[in-house]
Amino acid sequence: MTIAGIESIQHCIEQPGYFVKCLLIDTVAVFFPGSIQHRDVKREGVSYEDDYRGNALAATIVPGRIDIRFHQNYHDQRVSSICRNLLSCPDMAWARSFSVIYQGRLLTT
Repeated sequence: MTIAGIESIQHCIEQPGYFVKCLLIDTVAVFFPGSIQHRDVKREGVSYEDDYRGNALAATIVPGRIDIRFHQNYHDQRVSSICRNLLSCPDMAWARSFSVIYQGRLLTT
């Protein structure tokens, strides 16, 4: 999995009570500060758009928890697989123990 934008949130995740965001597809995760809207982040091949027009999952991250918004093209097993790959990346050591929530349900990663 390719991790992009992790440097843009590094200072955030060092603070208590942080709030950051991420776009996810099977092979790429794009991180950015929580003050930016998911739909405003663009990277070649990765796009979140309203009404499922984009190909990416939208995630918010707070200490201990990754919340992923529903996308009609992503079933639970696919989201679990993506998160398992994401959390196995060396740059993600800070989030390995986090719960992953999809559609308000805890997923096993």
